[in-house]
Amino acid sequence: MTVSPLKENTQIPDRTFPINVFMVGGIHPHWHDHIEWIYVKEGQARVQIDGSYEQLNKGELAFVNSKQLHGAVRLVPDTELICIVFNEALVRGSGLDITEHHYFVPYLNQHMKWPSLMRQSDPFIDEMNASFSRLLVEFKNKMPGYELLVKAELLRIFGLYFRFAQQCTSQSLPRIQKPYDFSSLLQTLRERYQETISVGEAARLVNLSPNHFCKIFKQVTGKTLIEYMHMLRVQEAERLLRDTDYPITEIADLVGFSNMTYFGRVFKKVRNMAPSMVRKGQLEWKSQL
Repeated sequence: MTVSPLKENTQIPDRTFPINVFMVGGIHPHWHDHIEWIYVKEGQARVQIDGSYEQLNKGELAFVNSKQLHGAVRLVPDTELICIVFNEALVRGSGLDITEHHYFVPYLNQHMKWPSLMRQSDPFIDEMNASFSRLLVEFKNKMPGYELLVKAELLRIFGLYFRFAQQCTSQSLPRIQKPYDFSSLLQTLRERYQETISVGEAARLVNLSPNHFCKIFKQVTGKTLIEYMHMLRVQEAERLLRDTDYPITEIADLVGFSNMTYFGRVFKKVRNMAPSMVRKGQLEWKSQL
């Protein structure tokens, strides 16, 4: 039986107009096949995109490309995030004009890299925030023609973002780069989350000594290697508890725990509840449908 780690089937009800908006306080680490904007409406959040962890404040934005691991943790009470999730088909052209090949294809195919964040001090941020506000109003009210206006605002947002990206590329002073890029390692960990990966093996993947690796990994992710692997396993276990009817013992084995007692202890530490409570809550919810 094959399990796709951390992949989320994000709900987009209308496939003919593939976009949805979510208001959340935090985001469990996951990935999906869609594109996503994360907008901090209120408060502060620590946002993860692949191997990068950054604090975002009110009015700031994060861009998540297709298949990128991402998550967010609120840093202050009453933090509110707006997630706009949509399929690339909504913004890509038909191939009959220059916009698709000149702008979207190089980035969506990840041959070129978009800036992941926009800060309050960045150019165009006020215009983009205004477009986000108009998009949200149109999507919520769904008055006649709202699809055209939502798409128009989304394209305007991307137009400003491309302009910002070009300025970042052309400036002689690039944004500060992190001295260690763990993106490839984190991708490997989420692909092999069911396996036991030692500190030595992980350190070799980024050409660091084990001792130095432990220090840097904790700085980058905020967790030890074993804590990070537990997070990945528990995240997938929770998805299986909610979305499947597999027995809990089978789920424990699927996500890499051979000992049921240890699985329960780790799950409760990470999620502050037992796996059985997640399953019970899901069964109660289904019974009310």
